[in-house]
Amino acid sequence: MSEPIIKISPFAQNLVPRNATYTSHEGFFTPMADGKFPLQPFSYTGWLDEELSWYDTCYVHGGLNPAMNYLIRDAEYLDFLTAASVNTFKKYPVGKARHVIILQPNGKIMNDGIVMRLGEDTFYSMFLPDPALLNHLFFQDRFHFEVEDCTESHFFYQMCGPRTLEVVEQATHTDLHDLGFMWLQQGLTIAGHEVFVLRTGMAGTLGYEIHGLTEDCQDVLAELLRVGEPYGIRQLGKLPYVTCHCEGSIPQGTEHYAFPVPGVEWNITGSLPTDSDLVYRTPMENGWQKMVRMDHDFIGKEAVEAELAGNYRTACTLIWDVDSVADAVKASMDPARRVDPIEFPCDFDYVLGNGTLHIDEVYVGDQFVGCSSGRMFSSKTRQMISIGTIDHGLVEEGTEVEILWGNKGTDQVRIKARVSLFPYIKEGRNESFDTETIPHPVF
Repeated sequence: MSEPIIKISPFAQNLVPRNATYTSHEGFFTPMADGKFPLQPFSYTGWLDEELSWYDTCYVHGGLNPAMNYLIRDAEYLDFLTAASVNTFKKYPVGKARHVIILQPNGKIMNDGIVMRLGEDTFYSMFLPDPALLNHLFFQDRFHFEVEDCTESHFFYQMCGPRTLEVVEQATHTDLHDLGFMWLQQGLTIAGHEVFVLRTGMAGTLGYEIHGLTEDCQDVLAELLRVGEPYGIRQLGKLPYVTCHCEGSIPQGTEHYAFPVPGVEWNITGSLPTDSDLVYRTPMENGWQKMVRMDHDFIGKEAVEAELAGNYRTACTLIWDVDSVADAVKASMDPARRVDPIEFPCDFDYVLGNGTLHIDEVYVGDQFVGCSSGRMFSSKTRQMISIGTIDHGLVEEGTEVEILWGNKGTDQVRIKARVSLFPYIKEGRNESFDTETIPHPVF
């Protein structure tokens, strides 16, 4: 076998030698069609500064490219989605996007992603499995539609923060104040290239995505950075992107839980046993129970019904106790003990990257009640937080729990935490942000 060949990702800027550390993109480290592994800057201005962007200014992030994207033609695709996912699509107008969740037969999440309706018979799927493959495996090719793989031919840049709308409007020379949450606008241009804009985001604050053709992405990125400079725009590196989902209260596969990927064996660290059923999650365990529609048959429905009938777990924010964290740090510096250090800003594996998930057990007294994952330190609030998946009866503001910190075989310690209801960021949420508080653009 020949040695792997690397290259700067076509979706990122080549900032050598200013940025001297490069890493894989946010997905699994696989080669592109040319056989080369794409690299992107690990950091741009440092994680402390970059994390502040979704609170105070705005960021642009292209680290999910190349993304698993498909263009689907034929309205029968909606019948397929209804049969495959927990969602229904009775009211799904052109220009609307929807968070779609597809389960395994055991009720655990196979994948979740976004589907956008570009036209009456045209759809764009992101991060969901190849619909033609699922149609074949689960429905014996019952549904008829055409699928085009857009993984490398299309790009998208994520943007988030209170100044994002102003940047996007200046880049597109279009007033987008009326664009609602999870709606998209087509027929726009940036730097002379056609794009469409979707109002969504991962950090919880005001956010948008820019979508277009890969051949245009460098021009589009350069223009976003140019017009964004007066608004304090930042590019987002590896660590802040890992942490933004926790503050946004959006559980993320590869960061908070695992999902099945052919040929991938997850490396599980932390106090949770590697064979725990909480390594993989159900929609309820991610706090997504309101998205599950039980009025139709779908893959995994029987397992969901059984889960809802029992003492199921759901998601919340765990705010770690400052003194308890300090005690754990102090214990890790005791040469007579082997307590795992608490790294800042998060539990990132600098060897395997997204191939490692750190998940810890959560207790109330001696009772195991769930798990904690995605631990991070917030540059803005100066709190250490994680996403908890615990017994739903405990998900009340202020409930006290303990996190069992440390890998198996170490001197594990308990760290106190309290429950905070989703979402963690409560002000300026994208889904409820009043864009009329922002001046309309003047061109």
